[in-house]
Amino acid sequence: MWCWITSNSSAIQAVATVFIAGLTALTLIVLKQYADDTKTIASVSVSQFENSQLPFLAVRQEENVPHQVGGWVLENQGSGPAINISYRYHHNGQEIVRQLPSLGPRTPRSVQNDFANAVASQVGFNIRYESLSGSEYCTLIEWENGVMRTRFEKPD
Repeated sequence: MWCWITSNSSAIQAVATVFIAGLTALTLIVLKQYADDTKTIASVSVSQFENSQLPFLAVRQEENVPHQVGGWVLENQGSGPAINISYRYHHNGQEIVRQLPSLGPRTPRSVQNDFANAVASQVGFNIRYESLSGSEYCTLIEWENGVMRTRFEKPD
């Protein structure tokens, strides 16, 4: 047996080299898959964090409560602050655009006159705003057969 090994050492070396090359290639494939999975996990983590800090602006009618604003209010019902807020609507054939300061979570701001005009015209009320990460969002309020419908969108 020893004679066979010593006389065929170059063949054994060649087989070992092919085996090591195959094992190295397999290891690289597994490592690439691992790196891809890690990248996916990282991007999902960022998305989950963004969703946990998501602002959501909605218009609601508030009852007259002492020390609070009555009528129609724009409220941030999300868990993160909304910045760079603007809303637009049409009234008497004109497009009206208003800017608002930032709104923290559960913070209402009166939009009584503007929203009342939008309700009267029933053309729509478009609110655009950003989260702290710079992601843009939009709340669209439309009327169908006299019923107010609110839709939340993340523009591309």
